[in-house]
Amino acid sequence: MEIVGYIAYASLVILAVVWTAGVRTDLGAQSHVTLRAVYFVSSAVIIPALGVNMAHSLWVVPLGCAFSRVIAPMLVRTPVVSIPFVFVAAVFERIVRVGIPRHKIQEARATATSACDIKDRSD
Repeated sequence: MEIVGYIAYASLVILAVVWTAGVRTDLGAQSHVTLRAVYFVSSAVIIPALGVNMAHSLWVVPLGCAFSRVIAPMLVRTPVVSIPFVFVAAVFERIVRVGIPRHKIQEARATATSACDIKDRSD
C-alpha cells in the first residue's frame, strides 16, 4: 500500500505542476481556475508537511477534481463567501506570474472577459 501511496502522491504533484503552469501561461484565466491550482499545490505541500501517509493522495486527487468542477466555480460566484478565495487566488496568481508585465495580464483578462460576454449573449 505504501507504493500505491507514493504513486498517488506523484500524480498529485504532477497535477499541481500542470495546473500552476496553466495559471502562468493562460493569462486570462479566471479565479476558479487559479483556485484549482491552489488546491493541488497546497495539498502537495500539506501531505508531507503533516507527516501523514501518502495514500491520502488517493482521496485528495478525486476530491480536487470535484472541487475544480463543482465547488470552485460556485465559491467564486457567491458574493460574501468568495472574498477570501478570490484574495488567495489573486495572491497565488501574482506569485506564479512574477516576471510577466502587468499590461499583458490585463490585456489577456480583458480579452477573456469580452469573449465570455460574447459567448453568454449567444446562448
